[in-house]
Amino acid sequence: MIDSCAFSHRISQASRIKRSRIILALDLANGSDLNQLALSTISLLEKYICAIKLNFHLILPLSSSELSKLNRHVHSYGLQSVADIKLNDVPSTNKIAISYLSSMGFDAITVNPFIGTAGLRAAIEQAHELKFGVLVLVYMSHIGAHLGYGINLLGSNSQVTQLYQKFFQDAIACRADGVIVGANRLEILREISCKKDHIPIYSPGVGVQGGNMKQAANNGTDYFIIGRSIIGSKDPLKTAKALRQQFLHLSVDS
Repeated sequence: MIDSCAFSHRISQASRIKRSRIILALDLANGSDLNQLALSTISLLEKYICAIKLNFHLILPLSSSELSKLNRHVHSYGLQSVADIKLNDVPSTNKIAISYLSSMGFDAITVNPFIGTAGLRAAIEQAHELKFGVLVLVYMSHIGAHLGYGINLLGSNSQVTQLYQKFFQDAIACRADGVIVGANRLEILREISCKKDHIPIYSPGVGVQGGNMKQAANNGTDYFIIGRSIIGSKDPLKTAKALRQQFLHLSVDS
């Protein structure tokens, strides 16, 4: 059951209590029992994170009852749970997806704004009625992201803007709970953070994809989505603790 307050408040509260702005990308690809591995990983690392992000690595193989149990486990530690499915379909389909994910105990969803302004607004309005959060992709961290998010748009006034700028404007106008920009996209982070109108920035791409936590934080990142650097390390607990400590140092320095 999702708490009555908004997602943005819940994750901020979790961050304060845990003294962490790390969202663990629980992208588990190996193991004979993914469900049990996910549960044990959350128990191992919960002190050093504020939320869990589940991608198709777990959303596809686990049943709805297993996902519901996993989300109850997440909530038992005071954490939040984000379904990272990059929703991008017609409004009627988006509505069904949001309803199912909310009923399984997820707290928020990632949405790809290629659905258009009207589709994005409809998804966010429905989500907010359920006290469910929406994080909007503005510029992803992977190689080749510029081929989509970085393309130029020619406006009616002959002004040229880039697609990520339009996506950011739509996220603000539609009252999204946050925007996603890669930690390895420092120039874009810097640009957006100067005019983000208090919308939090969530950044994947730390570590494996070349992003640096300190540099990203200095350029506007509020929350860090970290997966392989923790999950794939020889000692995930030690790594998560060190990354949380790095965040605390950043907070003191700022």
